Parts: sequence; structure tokens; C-alpha cells
Amino acid sequence: MAVGLWLLLSPPREQRPARRAAAVLLTAALAWAVLGWTRSVTPYPDAFPLPLGPVRALALAAAAILLGTGAFAAAGGRGDAGRGVVFGLAMGAIGVPAARWPALARAIELCGGTFAGPLLAALLPVALAATAAAVAAALLLRELNSHARALTLAAAVLWAVPTLGTEAVLTRGWGFGPRSLAEAAGIPDNRDAGVVEVLRLAPSRRRVTPRESVRMADGASDASPRSLEKIEAFLRRARYRDVFAREGVGVVRRGWRRWWFAERALDAAMLSVPGRVHPDYAEALDLLKAGPLTAQRYAKLLRLDAQASAGSAGLETVSGAQKAFEGFIAAYARFGDSAKAQRWLERADGLRWVSDRPLEIASLETFRAGTVTGRLTESGVPPQEVMVGLFLMWTSSATRVTEPLLSDAVFPDARGKFSFSNLGPGDYELALMGPEDSMTGRLFGNPGLITLDAAHPSFGPVDLRLVRNEAPPLPDLSPPAAPPPGPDEGPPVRWPGR
Repeated sequence: MAVGLWLLLSPPREQRPARRAAAVLLTAALAWAVLGWTRSVTPYPDAFPLPLGPVRALALAAAAILLGTGAFAAAGGRGDAGRGVVFGLAMGAIGVPAARWPALARAIELCGGTFAGPLLAALLPVALAATAAAVAAALLLRELNSHARALTLAAAVLWAVPTLGTEAVLTRGWGFGPRSLAEAAGIPDNRDAGVVEVLRLAPSRRRVTPRESVRMADGASDASPRSLEKIEAFLRRARYRDVFAREGVGVVRRGWRRWWFAERALDAAMLSVPGRVHPDYAEALDLLKAGPLTAQRYAKLLRLDAQASAGSAGLETVSGAQKAFEGFIAAYARFGDSAKAQRWLERADGLRWVSDRPLEIASLETFRAGTVTGRLTESGVPPQEVMVGLFLMWTSSATRVTEPLLSDAVFPDARGKFSFSNLGPGDYELALMGPEDSMTGRLFGNPGLITLDAAHPSFGPVDLRLVRNEAPPLPDLSPPAAPPPGPDEGPPVRWPGR
């Protein structure tokens, strides 16, 4: 931009070096000031760049006028101070709508314009520089001087009209305005998120059960159950058409899974709104094949199958498609439906996958009556806020990687008893989750790996006991009471150091 302005100003060659150097510096500073309208900063946890405040806008406009006056006057040639003032005023008027485009480009990206939004943000400085060159040409070139006013006004209109129109469409149709999901849904941000303690009851030779502190936040938003419910209500009100819709759906899906609410996590993963939200097939199928094998869940599997067969949304990537195909094959095998498992295996046949290992149908399962029972106490009392989770240790047929999949989770009843039923065969592990103050101390009764099959349909009762680490009583350092002096005794003995 600075080079273009310099060429348009066309300073005389016989100009003194000092004045020429001053003109070069002023022209470069003018270009920097004009492009300052497009610079933006996005503070965490906001999703959008900071808006241009009135103080900064006035500073940029004043800088453009002063530097324009100085640069045009110092350059000489076609320029003079009067044209510099007009150039600065024109670029100030154009800069105001230009400053809105960093936020608008980000909003377009969040609305689904994955490529359009970043492209607009990248082209914004180029477009503003080209506009500045066009305004300078209208003011400085003799053949355009007679149309300078009309051309300058046209440039300002070409920036103002698309800016106002785009902002109106995004505001009315996509809820543009709030700066974060937390603000849009009316929930706390991540600074107010709580922390829970998770104990994995995995097989271990160590006496200490592995613990993990989990902060229940997702990105910049609180992910407590109440906040997740508010986000779901916000998405329904917006009909999943909002700049934060995609982020909100992701927070809800991950949030219910992290809280071990298996059914709500499954419903969130299966959520489908044509053109706006597609199911998370991999997550939904993990929950279906690991959880209770009931008729209601089989009906959900059929519904998910129909969604996947109706379109390719959610299956665009190779890795995502491989996980979905493998998930459908495994889920139908868990429910004992060989025909539908074979159909998905035939659909996968011949496709190029991430792994060279071919997909295969696991053994068809007819056993669906497994149970796990137990009792949980905390210092002898049934806990009120500790959840017991059950996880299936699943090994992928394609990658041979074993990972724990959430099967189900429950709160113990008033007597501390819990149970899981309608389980398929496999290896399971238990886990506990609760507030930090309820999970202190040691755990006794870790059952390790739980294996269920037709020969061993039930496991338990498991006796899980959380015992707090009670600090030993401090020794009594008070001096002993001195007996009353007898007739032949001397003064009482004093405690050392007292």
C-alpha cells in the first residue's frame, strides 16, 4: 500500500533528500495507520475479536488525517495538504465498516463457512489497501479529479452496504451478538467450573488406586449438568441455527459423557438436524455396543442405521467412516443380528481404510443377561454424591487398540447398593466419581477386571469401602497437674519450656 501511495504521489526527483526521506516515512506511517482498521485481538475466552472502541476509532481517524496531510504535503508532486486531509477523512469513513469484518468473518466461519470465513479475514487488509489506492488515485490523478467526490463516496458505500447487510443477516438469522457460548446460553464460564475426583478400579498390583482430578469445563464454558441443560434449551430455542450451535452441540455431547450419563450422552450423540447437525456415529456406537443390550437400545441402533443409510453427513472422513462402519458391525454382533452386521461388512468391503487390517464380524452374541452388583460405603456410611461407573474394555478389530467404553453409571441407593444389568459378555471395570471431599482416603475392595459370559453371568456383590485418612491425634503437651504440696514437699515441678 505504501508503495502504491508513493507512486501515485509522484514526488519530484529534484526534491531535497531530507524532505524526500520525511515523505517516505510519513507515507509508510499513513499506510500503517490505514491498515490499523483491520487489526484485531481476540481475548480468551471470547470467540470474536474485540470491537473497535470509540477511542481507538478516533485515534485511527485522527492519525489518518494528520499523516495524510503530512505525507501529501511533504511528497509534493501531485499531492498537497488539502488532498491529504480529504484522503484521511475518506479512509476514516471507510475504516469504520472495515473494522467490523474481523468479527463478521469469524461469525461466518462459525456458521459453517469453514473456508469462507478465514478467506475473508485474510483478504480484508488487501481489500482495504486496494480501496485506499483507488481513493488516492481519484484525488491525485488529473483525469479522475472531476469524479473524485463520486468515486470516494462510491468506495465508502461499497464498504458500508455489504457490512450492514451481512451483520443484519447474521444477527437476525444466526444470533450474532454474544461474544461466547456462555454468554449466549446464559451459563457461567470455565472459571466457575467445579472439579471432581475419578478413581479407576483397574487391575493393579499397587495398593494405591489411580486417581484423577477432572475439571468439568469445556473450552471457555462451564460443563456442569445444569449448564448442559441450559445449553440444550438454548439450542432448541435457536433451532440449532446459531453461531454457537456447533460449539454447543459439542459441549453437550462431551459433557454428558464426562459425567457418565450414558443415556443422555447417547441421545446427544444421535442428535440429527438436517443441514445443521449430524450424528456422532463413532461415539453413539461406542455407547450402544458397551451399554445394556436392551430392546430400547436396539431400536436406537436401528434408528442410527437409518440415518447413516440416508446420507453421508458425519462419514466424510476416512477415519470417521472406518470407525462408524466398524461400530455398526460390532454393535449388531453384540445384539446378535448377523444379517445387518454382514450388510455393513459388505458395504465396507473394498474401501481403503486407515488400517490395512480388514474389518471383521466378531462372534455373534446371544448372552445379554450379565449383572454386576455391589455396595459402596464411605467411612461406613452410604455416600450421597458418589457415582459408580461401569466400563467395557473394548478391543478394536481393525487397530487392536483396547480402550474403556462407558457402559452405564448409577448412584447407589440409600443403603449404598448398586447394580448393572442386561450386560453382554466381555471384560469390565468399575470406577468412582464424586466431589473431592468425598473421595479422600483409601479404597478397599477393588475387584479389578470383571469378566462376564454365559458361564459366569453375574459378578458380585462387590464391597467397595472408602476410608478417610484420619489424622492421628496430636500428643497432649500440656503440663501434668501438680499435686498439692505436702507438709514435707517443696515447690511444684515446672514443665520444661513453660
